[in-house]
Amino acid sequence: MMQTNSIKWPEIFSLGFLSVSIAISWVAYHEYQPHLLEAFDLQNLASLLIYAKAVVLIVVPPLAGLVADYFMRKRHNYFLIFSIGISVTAMIFMVVASIIGAGPLGALSHILPLMVILWLISMNIFVSPAFSMIDAFAPVDRLPVVVGFLVFVTELVYALEPVVVQLVNFFGATMTFIVGGILIASSGLIFYRVSSKNVIQHRRSESLQSDSKYLPIIVIALILGLAKAIIIEFLPERAFFGTWSGQQVSLAMLALSAVITFILSQSIKKYNYTKLILFATGLTVIGCILLLGISYAPSVVLIAIGLSLFNLVGLPFAITNLSARGLTAGVGIFIGVSEIFTGILEIMFQ
Repeated sequence: MMQTNSIKWPEIFSLGFLSVSIAISWVAYHEYQPHLLEAFDLQNLASLLIYAKAVVLIVVPPLAGLVADYFMRKRHNYFLIFSIGISVTAMIFMVVASIIGAGPLGALSHILPLMVILWLISMNIFVSPAFSMIDAFAPVDRLPVVVGFLVFVTELVYALEPVVVQLVNFFGATMTFIVGGILIASSGLIFYRVSSKNVIQHRRSESLQSDSKYLPIIVIALILGLAKAIIIEFLPERAFFGTWSGQQVSLAMLALSAVITFILSQSIKKYNYTKLILFATGLTVIGCILLLGISYAPSVVLIAIGLSLFNLVGLPFAITNLSARGLTAGVGIFIGVSEIFTGILEIMFQ
């Protein structure tokens, strides 16, 4: 068995920094998007942006993965799509900051909706290439440790959303987008500088599955997406928790899921994947049934635990069932499919 010290922690920490930067940027987007639409008298575009976001989250990661795999095969450039995504996102952050600073009467105010849609696209271009690289940072049987850390730091940002929102409001709209651009650019650059050598060496010598098995990956991504959508989109719309609002319960579940994921990551091994997926599926299904009206409190706990297990083993399971030729596209499919239910519920509750 490989030892924990075989994990390349500098690379993992740099990817964690990138993931946290993305999470903070999403919180800033959700906080300021309604205010920006109101300030620029664009409220009629609110529904369009919700639909656009759902489509982008589902479609862009697989497409970005396909293009990234193409350039990896044809030009042996493992970071081209990642670099483009990071650069364009940082640039769009700065353009949006300039538009906000100039106000509704500014010369570029009419392109704000387009810039927001481009921002949504660019934010998702580099996600699948980045997360498809984690197999270069740890042996296969230690991938859950890596994923556990990444889920822990990322979900805590979402769980601490009220604190992040306070910081966002403290900076103000213009400065928030400037800081967001700097965060994305710096975290992307650090990740590239720290990890590029290991990724290139690993890709040249890797021996993953010869054939990709997409069906089980899609099924797992769908169930993971359902659990995530219930916690993020469904619970905040409910008000049946006494003194706790649905939003508070949702944030508490994200925090609980992050902690459980991190704790369990220390003991999960490759041979546990299938059993844990089946167990997580059972917990999620039971939780969803209970959520229909029998008992709310146990249901959200079961769903949170199911989400933790799916978060922990879903991506490692996907990676071990993908060929080296289609690794990035496969990870993109996993990420995109896991957003389907979130997109559907967000559209329903708009």
